[in-house]
Amino acid sequence: MVFSRRTTFITVALETALAVAVGLGILLVPLTLLWVLENNSTVDWMAAYRTAADFWLGAHGVPVSVPAQTIAGVAAPAFVIAILPLGLTALVLGSAYRIGQRLATSEALWPGWVSVAAVYGAFSLLIANTTKSPIAAPDSVVGTFLPPALFLAVVILSSLFAKPASLGVANAPVARERQQVRAWLAGRWEALGWWANVVLPPALRAGTAIVVILLGFSALAIALQLAFGWIEVIRLYESMQLTLLGGILLTAGQIALLPNLVVYGADWFTGAGFSIGTGSLVSPLGSQLGPLPALPVFAALPSGQLSFGMIAVAIPVIAAIFATLRIRAHAEEMRFEFASPFTAALSLGLPVGLVAAIELLLLNLLTRGAIGPGRFAEVGGNPLTTAAALFAEVALVSTIAAFYTANPDTPDAHLVERAKASVARFARVSEKPEVGAPAPTAPAAGSGFEPER
Repeated sequence: MVFSRRTTFITVALETALAVAVGLGILLVPLTLLWVLENNSTVDWMAAYRTAADFWLGAHGVPVSVPAQTIAGVAAPAFVIAILPLGLTALVLGSAYRIGQRLATSEALWPGWVSVAAVYGAFSLLIANTTKSPIAAPDSVVGTFLPPALFLAVVILSSLFAKPASLGVANAPVARERQQVRAWLAGRWEALGWWANVVLPPALRAGTAIVVILLGFSALAIALQLAFGWIEVIRLYESMQLTLLGGILLTAGQIALLPNLVVYGADWFTGAGFSIGTGSLVSPLGSQLGPLPALPVFAALPSGQLSFGMIAVAIPVIAAIFATLRIRAHAEEMRFEFASPFTAALSLGLPVGLVAAIELLLLNLLTRGAIGPGRFAEVGGNPLTTAAALFAEVALVSTIAAFYTANPDTPDAHLVERAKASVARFARVSEKPEVGAPAPTAPAAGSGFEPER
């Protein structure tokens, strides 16, 4: 067991160091190429390293302070960049998830957890304290503790609940931590009572499906906007006068922020909209944007009044109908436990709306932030407003659809099925013997066997 724990610690330490190297290298390698190919004598390589490190820390939620200075010939006041580029964050958390999957095959999980905390914490301490410059400075305290906390949380959850990675080992032992945590959660789940056990599983399925459908329509709408507005996209690229490598880096940065825009698009479909700067609003009723950074991806933003904009609100309504109807197979227990169609529909429709609203609220909390000085300190959707709008749209429609999905079965439905099964078994047992088969003999007198009365 000692050898197994030591092996787990060392293996996870190497995997964690590799995850840091890959996450930072994805940023540092192209910036180093840019420095080599387009370098002037006044800029040293540390500028490329500090830029990559700032982005790496930002992907973990670390705010970066920018003092007052002249940027691109324009005097800018001091500001803070505090937004998660979800594309890059997803790569970091994906590495943590895979480490947790492989760790789940170990006999003990805690040595791997300790290894992740130590190695990722050491790298975070080093990176957070070697990136300060007069141009930008991340918060060294937050940068030291937040990245390892975030990475370790994903590793722990993955090692406890994810399906273990297939390492070609048959009948691998189950870690004691996985057994204990799952047993504890099973006990807590049963303690919630019959209502939660019956209602929450189908509500979670339907609510999550609604949010996924919204995000899918949002991604499709952004892709179509960029495709139809390709002339504006090219014009914005040309106005920035970038080199080929600079254009590639700018595109990569926009891809890292693209998942954020997909969440903003989902906010737009709810009707609540989102903002790109204080005082701005992008909603189906119209857009009031004001001056924007010359980023080509902003060509996907709708401008002006849209006569057909409110049609977008039909998307969450249709998604709610579709998702609620599709979970009928998962609501069998509801149809048996509830006696009234109204209480059954209300007990399913309201939780579906609540689940969808909470999930979209969490997504907005993750994607909302600050990207620049002044009015750009507020970018993204309002979490509470968007969640309230989605709940109002989904709860009513899901409740109506639940009259079909959760409509209680007749009281004797299960008894009838059991009676039919009993009759079928009795018919098989009492079938007549085939012709020529010996007739059953009566028990001998005094044998102790008497005919059943």
